[in-house]
Amino acid sequence: MAFAAQLLTFSALLIISQAYSGVDQKTHSAMEASDVAAIKALQTKIRYQFNDQNLLILAMTHASYSFDNNGALNVLGYNIIQAAISLHYVLDNSAIGSGDLHSKISELSNCTVLSKDAFDLQLHDLIKVAPKINPKKQSILCGCYRALFGAIGADANLDVAQEKFLIRCKLNAASIMQKHLTQGGLRSELLRTVE
Repeated sequence: MAFAAQLLTFSALLIISQAYSGVDQKTHSAMEASDVAAIKALQTKIRYQFNDQNLLILAMTHASYSFDNNGALNVLGYNIIQAAISLHYVLDNSAIGSGDLHSKISELSNCTVLSKDAFDLQLHDLIKVAPKINPKKQSILCGCYRALFGAIGADANLDVAQEKFLIRCKLNAASIMQKHLTQGGLRSELLRTVE
């Protein structure tokens, strides 16, 4: 299951990377001076500095605001988050049952949990929505939160995005992830665990 999610996530990352290969890397026109400080603060909170700020801005752009929005990054982030949770629990306990794993995924990736962390990160101050749309609405916060980790995956790689998510949900990601990253990567470690 986790391998299939990784494959799906990789495919989405490849599609987004190809779409961005011809995009102008200048600052997004919707970005205001007040957003610059908020974006810097967000990057400090998540402990990740974007190479391509446009990915972060796109992650904070709701479909109600622009045709160019966070929809694809939301899907990518959804898969990154679920794969990160799966990898964490499989690497922590390779004998975990599928029912228990599904429960952990559901518990940690539901919109209630994700939107709370999005609110703590103050994403509602950055989200671009149409005038009558509430950026504090749970589904909008959840989508932007997922898109944030999708943007990290597109900007860096899947392992970095997964690690940043696990740190946000305080699953002691640093020690587990670092151990497996130094041994040839999470994917190879998961394959060794499954074999």
